[in-house]
Amino acid sequence: MKRHGGLWPAVVSWSNLLLAARKARRGKRDRAAVLRFEFDLEREILALQRELVSGDYRPGPFRTHWIDRPKRRMISAAPYRDRVVHHAVMNVLEPILNRRMHPQSYACRPGKGAHAAADRLQKLAGRFRYAVHCDVRKFFPSIDHALLKAIFRRTIKDRRLLALMDAVVDASNPQERVQDWFPGDRLFSPLERRRGLPIGNLTSQWFANWYLDGLDRRLTGELRIGGYVRYCDDFAMLDDDPGRLRRAVAAAREALAERRLRLHEERTAVGRTARGLSFVGFRIWPTHRLLRKAGVRRFRRRVRWLRGAYARGALGPREVRMRLNGWLGHACQACSRRLIHRLSREWVFIREAGSGAPEGSMTTVSEGERGGAESAVRGSGRVLDQQSQELPFCLPQQERAR
Repeated sequence: MKRHGGLWPAVVSWSNLLLAARKARRGKRDRAAVLRFEFDLEREILALQRELVSGDYRPGPFRTHWIDRPKRRMISAAPYRDRVVHHAVMNVLEPILNRRMHPQSYACRPGKGAHAAADRLQKLAGRFRYAVHCDVRKFFPSIDHALLKAIFRRTIKDRRLLALMDAVVDASNPQERVQDWFPGDRLFSPLERRRGLPIGNLTSQWFANWYLDGLDRRLTGELRIGGYVRYCDDFAMLDDDPGRLRRAVAAAREALAERRLRLHEERTAVGRTARGLSFVGFRIWPTHRLLRKAGVRRFRRRVRWLRGAYARGALGPREVRMRLNGWLGHACQACSRRLIHRLSREWVFIREAGSGAPEGSMTTVSEGERGGAESAVRGSGRVLDQQSQELPFCLPQQERAR
């Protein structure tokens, strides 16, 4: 397998660092760290370039917080200049990795994503009768640093780039503790080996995807599984023979153990595709797909929080609209027209007195906007039968005080 070298000059070039800064600031222009960096952009990039060339660059400390939904996880945010370096590295590595990775791996890659993975799985569900959905237990906290660095060296031979990638991995903050023993381990092996990548880094997403590429090739190449889709640590296998799928689950368990990972054993049952599969936020059948109920409940909680924030003046109409549109973009990929119309009755936002806006001002939409939003909803022959009548569709837009 070909190894790539001579990549370091492209990583530290002025044009690449400038492009990395532009990518890192997307959607974050109003944040203080971004504004400070952008205020003296040329000087900051030159300083970063000098540190990289001289070998003096060291990643900074992370800012962390915990989230509880959909499950408890620690989210880590690297300093802004480190995020610029992450984009600079991936600008060079992304084309190489995108060509080498398995075609049925959908996370992070251009032209793919969660919705493309759902489309692929729905097509496969129409071709095969049985399926099994698997996911890795505590995936990001369990990624072994030594094994990950060995994977780097199978593809990259540029020593300076490898040293930078190693520094990014070594700078990972302590993650949730995972204690698993594997064949050949001693009593204290789980404590001696460094593990875990921070959730939130661009490099972490790509490195994690890279870490499981060997699993993709083993399951599809050696076992000849009929259908296969993977999104990060979630993967689904489909076939007409349930026995072959059970053997594939055993092979996946063995391949993951070689990478010091474990499957969620309670989620590896083989079932009929006609009964539906849960994958990337959808419940998928051969003929249609719906949003998962847990995701809808989380969104309704989010809407209640948005209404409170808008009433206090903490959020404006533009911010509320962006958040609603983000969920709508996801919901429109399922058969969800009636669900959206039912939920839209909750999307009326009223400003409280003394919050910086006239008392009683609220958000609604014009008829033209309502029609445009309705036309964006994906049609289907089978939709949610949760409410038969049409309901008003409301989106945030500031109006005059009544």
